[in-house]
Amino acid sequence: MATCAFHYQEYTSLRADLIDQMISQYPLALVCSEYQGVMHASHIPLFRDADRSLFGHVDRRNLQFQGRGVFPAKLVFMGPQSYIPPEAYHSRQLPTWNYVSVHMDVKIQVVDHPEAVQHVLHATAARLQPADAPYQFDAADSRVIKYLPHILGLRIHSHHEEGRFKLSQDKPHADREAALEYLLQQHGACRRELMATLLNFSECARAE
Repeated sequence: MATCAFHYQEYTSLRADLIDQMISQYPLALVCSEYQGVMHASHIPLFRDADRSLFGHVDRRNLQFQGRGVFPAKLVFMGPQSYIPPEAYHSRQLPTWNYVSVHMDVKIQVVDHPEAVQHVLHATAARLQPADAPYQFDAADSRVIKYLPHILGLRIHSHHEEGRFKLSQDKPHADREAALEYLLQQHGACRRELMATLLNFSECARAE
């Protein structure tokens, strides 16, 4: 699964520090791979380890990872994105769509050993739960013991990483700042009505 050339080379970054910041802030990855002629895609939170590999875990029922050892995949981490209308700019500009993302070509190793999976779960909780949070991972927790057999761990090594940061960099400074401010405002806006509908989609389906 080779890297597809990005047609906006001016928005491409190979800087590891920027890529790491993106993954840290937006760890939910779209994982795409092919197996026996079938394309698969899953949304999985992934985190950097000290050796710059990534780790995460998935439900054992996920067909993308069942019966797999090591296989190639494409990862996409997506950050804020928004349509930028002409009126968002200070000068006369055409509309565009701005976004930030990270693309990776990787090898995924599926981990199916209880102690190793337990370690991944512990490391994941440590990343997401502050040290003073009420919940802390405990291998002796009956819930962990119950669900551990239903979880697969993932160890991921990348061989190409690329940031794709399209933020109106081709515009004058004032317009770049205005476009960024508009994007941030849109990203922070609450789409409560849509989220409520999606939350209750099963109820909607039963009512039809």
